[in-house]
Amino acid sequence: MSILAAHGGPPTIDVPGPHYQWPTIDADFEQAILAQTRRSLSDRDASGVLGEFEQAFAAFVGAPHVVSFASGTAAIHAMSRIAGLRPGDAVIAPAYTFPATATPFAFEGVEVLFADADEYGNVTADTLAAQLQPNVRAVIVTHMWGNPCDMTAIAAFCRARDLLLLEDCSHAHFASWAGQHVGSLADMAVYSTNQKAITTGEGGILTMNDNRYRELALLFGHYNKRCQVEIDPGADYYPFAYTGMGLKHRMHPLAAAIGVHQLQRASQIEQRRRQILGRVTASLANNPVITTAVVPDRLGRHGLYVIGLRFRPDNATVTRNEFVKLCLAEGATEVDVPGSTRDISAEPLFARPDPHAPYRNVTVSPRNLPGVRRFQDTFVKIPIWGHPDDDELVDGYLAALTKVSAAVAA
Repeated sequence: MSILAAHGGPPTIDVPGPHYQWPTIDADFEQAILAQTRRSLSDRDASGVLGEFEQAFAAFVGAPHVVSFASGTAAIHAMSRIAGLRPGDAVIAPAYTFPATATPFAFEGVEVLFADADEYGNVTADTLAAQLQPNVRAVIVTHMWGNPCDMTAIAAFCRARDLLLLEDCSHAHFASWAGQHVGSLADMAVYSTNQKAITTGEGGILTMNDNRYRELALLFGHYNKRCQVEIDPGADYYPFAYTGMGLKHRMHPLAAAIGVHQLQRASQIEQRRRQILGRVTASLANNPVITTAVVPDRLGRHGLYVIGLRFRPDNATVTRNEFVKLCLAEGATEVDVPGSTRDISAEPLFARPDPHAPYRNVTVSPRNLPGVRRFQDTFVKIPIWGHPDDDELVDGYLAALTKVSAAVAA
């Protein structure tokens, strides 16, 4: 057995970092950016690259209507407002997620109730049902790390109770469940484009089936010229077209140009990333210490954001964090335990019923969320490499994971 690098042996990987960069910066990418600088650096309506990006994204996910925003967080904020949720109402959200899935609701004074997670870190119809109370008006789900939730059951749960179904698809651009693209069963869905599989650098997209939601989304973040052109003059909210709702959250034209460039290559991006995901899954299938945490293809298709790994502590002589440190010593610097994405249910922001109250520390009692704890304590992630010339890194990371696993297997 090879000596671990942490114990004096040679590292498995001797490749200078960074080991993951996205998107691919090539001559075509640079030309797309340069061309947009000559075309426009400030678009006030959808006649230019903003409209082109929105149309391309709508075709990509199969959505009737889309509106672009400066960030995924801004898009979720828009969704929370135009859903008609008010202080006193409640939304059920994942406890295990990135904060922005839920923070805009808290900003608006909406009560956030937190649901437990399954083996993939996702909420289920059952964990949502456990949080029901009379003031619940909506549910928001996140397809964690690219694994789609069981949208068949969740959509049925929401329909039976007349609840709005909202989706955070930020990790799941290429995901589907039971043959339907994620977001398609929701009243509204958000896709972050901040360093995701389809990226704009920074940005977000709100999709919806109802044109009324589209017009309200424009009022939220695209006031004045675009609203006056695109909103039905007969709508009861048309008098607000000039001022909007008081905010501006337009995506920058350079970000939209990046998005158009990426969407033109979506099929190649998907093909490469699925190849890498399949390769890693097959390589670790019989590893007793660490395997991929990926929803089976017979149920849903992965969204191709990152590769989630499940550490099996009962089969190892070290802890999860010690395992990661050993991998880092092998030169596998992108083996990672997420810090920003975690259980957010005890954050003080969600214990402020008055959104205008002073920001003072509040003691929040920990919630009993065994599924979240089980998933969070065993989860590790690595990138899904997207460059055609990343094979050396893929081989190196698989070798490092295999070497460390062999050394620590119980």
